[in-house]
Order: sequence, then C-alpha cells, then structure tokens
Amino acid sequence: MKYWQALIVIFLGAVIAAFTLRFANISWQNATYNALSQAEAEPEPEKRAEALSAPINTYAPLNSNAKTSRKAVKSITDPEYVPPISRVEKQKDNFQGDLSDTNAYQAYLDQKDAKLKQQYIAAVDVKVEQIETLLARGIKEGLPQQQLQEARDKINALKDMQSELRIELSERDNK
Repeated sequence: MKYWQALIVIFLGAVIAAFTLRFANISWQNATYNALSQAEAEPEPEKRAEALSAPINTYAPLNSNAKTSRKAVKSITDPEYVPPISRVEKQKDNFQGDLSDTNAYQAYLDQKDAKLKQQYIAAVDVKVEQIETLLARGIKEGLPQQQLQEARDKINALKDMQSELRIELSERDNK
C-alpha cells in the first residue's frame, strides 16, 4: 500500500469515528450526563458546577437515582427463590457392546423398541382418561358435535394403537 493510500484510509477512519461520536445515541454515556440532560433546562450554577467537576465514571449505572457508594450497593446474597434442580442422572441407554456384532446390536435395538412400545401402552390409559374428562366437560358445556366426535375418534385411535402394540409385543415374545 502506498503512503498516500494509507493516509487516505487513516483520514476516512478519523472522519467516521468523529461522526459516530458526534451523532451517536448518548444513552450509553454515564449517569451524570443523563441526569443533567433530564434535569431542568438551566440548572442552578452551583449544582451545574458540581456535576461538571465530578469525575466521569463510565461504569456508572444508567439509573440516575442509583447510589454508588459502597454502603448503598446491595451485597450479593442467595436469591429468594431457587428452582428445584433434579439430581436424576440422564438415562445411559447407549449400546455398550461391540458394534461389529450385528446380532447383539439388533437385539439392543429390539429391546429399545419394545421398551418404547411398553411406555406408549402405559401412557395411553392416562391420556384416554384425560380426554374422557375433557369430553364429559365438553358435553356438559354444549360443544358442537364435530368437536365431541373428534375427541371420541382420538380416544378410539389411541386404544386401537395400544391394542396393536400389545399384539406386536406378544408376537415378539412368542418368537
């Protein structure tokens, strides 16, 4: 890069920096300046002198009412509410055998599939009970027959899938 090109780049950078600082939003600046801009148009001369002579703290909070003395700063303590943290470890259901043994891996996949189907079968009873409760409430409140029929169809579909999965599991166990 030639000398005159470097000078042009530096000059343009300075111009951009000057415009950025001149026309930037001043809300990021310190609280003293914000307090002055929000105060009366022409504050009393002694208050203005105090504000202008105060050291500029760029880390001061934006809230002009905040006290920055050490006594006024709230100490760090335990929060009032801590949500419960479950200590249950994640289920380590990964295949632990040799991946080159296809029969062992297929048995693992079959066992995992059977476990999933058993969980679905167990969950259907709870879900059907919830839908039947909502269905009874819908009948009592006079919902349209189309919505009531949709709930009945959902109950039938869940029960049908449950029976299909039971048949699949029983066939698998018979093999």
